[in-house]
Amino acid sequence: MSAPLLDIRNLSIGFPAGKGEVLAVNDVNFSVAPRELVGIVGESGSGKSVTALAIIGLLPPNARVSGEIAFAGRNLVGLPQRQLRGLRGKEMGMIFQEPMTSLNPVFTVGDQIVEAVRAHEHMSLKAARDRATELLDKVGIPSPRRRLDDYPHQMSGGMRQRVMIAIALSSSPKLLIADEPTTALDVTIQAQLLDLLNGLREDFGTAIVLITHNMGVMAEIADRVVVMYCSRVVEEAGIFDLFDRPQHPYTEGLLGSTPDMGETAHRLTTIRGGMPNPADLPPGCLFAPRCDKAIAQCTTAQPPLFELGDGQKAACILAPKLQTEGAT
Repeated sequence: MSAPLLDIRNLSIGFPAGKGEVLAVNDVNFSVAPRELVGIVGESGSGKSVTALAIIGLLPPNARVSGEIAFAGRNLVGLPQRQLRGLRGKEMGMIFQEPMTSLNPVFTVGDQIVEAVRAHEHMSLKAARDRATELLDKVGIPSPRRRLDDYPHQMSGGMRQRVMIAIALSSSPKLLIADEPTTALDVTIQAQLLDLLNGLREDFGTAIVLITHNMGVMAEIADRVVVMYCSRVVEEAGIFDLFDRPQHPYTEGLLGSTPDMGETAHRLTTIRGGMPNPADLPPGCLFAPRCDKAIAQCTTAQPPLFELGDGQKAACILAPKLQTEGAT
């Protein structure tokens, strides 16, 4: 088995709040192999985007980061900004959540792609424009040379998202982070973008970290899924194991609230309540106040990630028992 391209170990990220500190990410561990597509899923506020910003080195200055983010064997935590800027765009690319606001409205899309290309590649303006045309063609924008001179407002949401992907891929990065790339897009455009990401992974050999709250998106494209809840990883598994035999009640809740068009119509389940205030966390398992399976022991200690075999892990004291019962 090849060494992981990205290896995150004991990552914690805190922000000052009042007289103390709030942990937006708490002791997170996962890795991404070359060409692998790993999904991170969870509700808003679970720590997904903060984890992505830590990888790419775009956290605000007041963030306190501990642990290790090893990219191609190099720890990025504490790396000077000058060195991080050399990696961003060239070795690591990122697709941000909102293409409507991530593109500069006063510059053409061609200018913005050319800027990204020339920031890391020594080439003439003409060669950079040729490269930009090639990228727009690669991401499926028709008449790419003509569209170079369009402004963002002249494009649809789906086309702007494709431009964002083109910018992220401008220097053929080894790792691409896609933060909610299908937000605000209709299901047809969503499907096209997922196919595009999968195709680009094959063509460029790029590993992808895909962040979303949509379990249906994960089912379409991910190799492996990391489930986050309230700053922690609560389950990790291959895509088939996660959907066939989820081991954490939170994962079950997310799957139960996802429509399945291939089955007879049934009422979707919901997860009662909401995530706790990060400044006032409950004792024990953070999901226990919302969990229908919670027992007394759940409120006394935070469970670790139990190894359940075949790479599946779950932070639930009932998970090893459920795994044993399933094997008998």
